[in-house]
Amino acid sequence: MYATKEQALAIDTARVGDSFKIIAYAGTGKTTTLEMISQAMPERRGLYLAFNKAIATHAQQKFQQNVDCRTFHSLAYRSVPRNITDKLRLPRLSPSYLAKEYQLQPINVRRLMGSRYEPYLMMPNRLANLVANGVSGFCSTNAQYPAPRHIPVPEWLHPDDAENLQNSLYPALERRWLDSIHPQHQAGIGHDVYLKLWALSEPNIPSDYILFDEAQDADPLMLGILLKQKNAQVIYVGDAHQQIYAWRGAVNAMQQLPLPENRLTTSFRFGEEIAEVANYLLHALKETVPLHGFSEISSKVVNKPHTKMRDAILCRTNARAMELLLSGLLKGDKVSLQADHARLSRFIDAATALKQGKRVTDVPELAWFNSWHDVHEYCETNDGSDIKPLVKLVDEHGTSPLKNALAKITPIEQADYVISTAHKAKGLEWNRVHLEDDYQFKLSQLDYKITPEELRLLYVACTRAKLSLNVHHIYDLLQQLKRNYELKKSA
Repeated sequence: MYATKEQALAIDTARVGDSFKIIAYAGTGKTTTLEMISQAMPERRGLYLAFNKAIATHAQQKFQQNVDCRTFHSLAYRSVPRNITDKLRLPRLSPSYLAKEYQLQPINVRRLMGSRYEPYLMMPNRLANLVANGVSGFCSTNAQYPAPRHIPVPEWLHPDDAENLQNSLYPALERRWLDSIHPQHQAGIGHDVYLKLWALSEPNIPSDYILFDEAQDADPLMLGILLKQKNAQVIYVGDAHQQIYAWRGAVNAMQQLPLPENRLTTSFRFGEEIAEVANYLLHALKETVPLHGFSEISSKVVNKPHTKMRDAILCRTNARAMELLLSGLLKGDKVSLQADHARLSRFIDAATALKQGKRVTDVPELAWFNSWHDVHEYCETNDGSDIKPLVKLVDEHGTSPLKNALAKITPIEQADYVISTAHKAKGLEWNRVHLEDDYQFKLSQLDYKITPEELRLLYVACTRAKLSLNVHHIYDLLQQLKRNYELKKSA
């Protein structure tokens, strides 16, 4: 296998034996480079760490026998006592059971509705949800013991009520954590509990070196485990600009870690034209090192209204993906959907329940409302903008047609094209990609407004294309970004 100059440098750095990080742009042969590193050190025992089992299993087929491919959870599962992991099979506590068991009482708070705060009584079931989420929040941190700050508070809550609510619920949070790790307590746990328990034991991972893939998506818990490894070299690999899971507690390890760095800057996925679009976005993210396209691939960036010539349409939201699925099915297209099917299905079921006057507890976005009318009011506030497209979808199409559409999705290998959210497209690639019209930014004649999160999402979306990228819906934004990029280059 031929190594580029950048790959050769990464291999040489790895041989020295110290921990370092490899910043690998989209499509730059990250996994291949890790394979080359392991081949160059056959005498050492390696561990490749991935975020999910499918990636770890796929990697195991590629790496040599001296490299074990695993997830954090599988390492923890082997090390935590069986009487804890056996609790995975027990039924979980429902919010109503948890509320009764811990004797939670209703709490009066103030809720922002439109432009004013109104009194709101938080019922025990809702409070139980916050306690359960507080345990999950604590489990993803590097903290040694649960604290009031781990209890998430709704964004609409009056700031003065937030601390009171956290302090009121803290005894229940502490008790729920202690019950979770008590072998005799007969309530089910999630995988995050035994992972946290393993981390608290300050484990020593028996490997000479650890290859940590997609390190930009690590949460503080995972980083804490790796930073405490005294006997293993840790090679963190990832792309700071593909960090699109901050809402899940990910911290940008690639930027935060004070370690020597190598870079992989030539993409083997696409040519120079698509690389240039990526560079406009990277420059707006204050990146100074450019991405290079592969000279042997002739990629095209096109600005046309949607044509039939596409393999994937990438949207920002699940709601837009559903709209495209419905319109595709009406046209008789064989459409596949790479979006969060389960989340969409749960949202539609919850909307049905609210419309029938029932309460919802298992869908966080709708758990705070007593009626569908309440949901509509919330959608007119700034905080409600996230769920507004899904609510509009339910209102316009009804819940039954939406459920039917989800049931008619074509398997990916038989589909005419794939509809995906940019989040779900991460790690994938297609020959011809179209970007949809629901990315969020504002343009004036001389300037633009776009958040770093949205720039990263667009960078991920644009770099999924191999041969053709249709930028029709973000063309004007790209022109502004291009102007700034070229001004900087000529300065």
